[in-house]
Amino acid sequence: MDTAEIVGVGSELISGETLDTNTADVARSLRPYALDVWRTLRVADNPDRIAETARELWADTRLLVFLGGLGPTPDDVTTAAVAGGLGLELAEDPQMLARIARRFERLGRRMNDHNRKQAQKPDRARWLDNPRGTAPGWWLREEGRDLVVLPGPPAEWKPMWERLLPQLDLPESGKVRRQIKTFGLGESQIMERIAGIWNEGVTSGIYAHPDGVYLTAAGHPEPVNRWIAEVSHRLAEYVWGYDADTLPGLVQDRLQRRAATVAAMESLTGGLLASLLTTLPGSSQSFLGGMVSYSMGAKARFGVPADTLTAQGAVSAGTAAAMAQAARRELNATYGLATTGVAGPDELEGHPVGTVYVGLAGPEGTRTKLHRFPPLGREAVRLRAAYAALALFWSQLQ
Repeated sequence: MDTAEIVGVGSELISGETLDTNTADVARSLRPYALDVWRTLRVADNPDRIAETARELWADTRLLVFLGGLGPTPDDVTTAAVAGGLGLELAEDPQMLARIARRFERLGRRMNDHNRKQAQKPDRARWLDNPRGTAPGWWLREEGRDLVVLPGPPAEWKPMWERLLPQLDLPESGKVRRQIKTFGLGESQIMERIAGIWNEGVTSGIYAHPDGVYLTAAGHPEPVNRWIAEVSHRLAEYVWGYDADTLPGLVQDRLQRRAATVAAMESLTGGLLASLLTTLPGSSQSFLGGMVSYSMGAKARFGVPADTLTAQGAVSAGTAAAMAQAARRELNATYGLATTGVAGPDELEGHPVGTVYVGLAGPEGTRTKLHRFPPLGREAVRLRAAYAALALFWSQLQ
């Protein structure tokens, strides 16, 4: 099978200053095609290293993609280094130079000489327009193989890549990749429940995410869909979605279909739940607002009964229930959601780090759920708590 090589360029990727998500995103976009992606690479802003990488990889690959290093600064050397490594002559394109200058004019700025190199490409290459930045990309096809050079910012390269990908005429694999998304079971618990399921012709995997555990299946459609159906049956109420589904998206869609609304009161999540509920456009139709009641006093002022706080403490099912009821009542929402717990690093009220209670109040009554997440750091616990509230909510809305 043909291969694809994906290279992220930038010294900041090597030092760890910037996390490289670009190469993973390109690799993910290539899943439908009959191309093996055995690795992704990162290389510093060093002309010799970039040239050497281009020379080595271009010798034996169907698709080679470079991302980053197309800006105007001295360390942006990708175009010159790749061209030099492959023996390609660079030329300045007057029309592209004029387009870059006009873009600066529209922004009320003046283009300087440093930007001139952004109008250079190999003679035989085609420009890839960048409507969101000054750095165009370029694409070279030779003997049925493709070399693509893109800017580094995801907001710029992603729409460029989406437009280009269908033009590359890559061979399709005829295979599919599907996901089952779950919440409430650990990986080992899931493996116990699905043990013995027939999986001939299916390559499967299981991965932990902040919004639960995903099970992936790849292969030809019939065996994959059969595997998905059987696993979904075994996991039943723990399955919240499939493939491109997101918990905020599912919740928002269901609320809008019902003309229902939700409000939130948060303690340990500190606004993360509200942030998730406002991720998508149109969320104002269903999300009314939220309160961050981090202290005991704030909880009481927002309507949590003082006797509940005194008798049960901040980290308790009773307080989570009272917070959800108060959020619903104070903002006159159909539903109220709440989070309270211990993000760490220290225990609270005798509860270990990772103890989380989520609450839901609505027309059907009030529910709470206790989770004990692994103490993987404050942000991990807080994010899992926010998703736990959404998972509880989604189970009610189904």
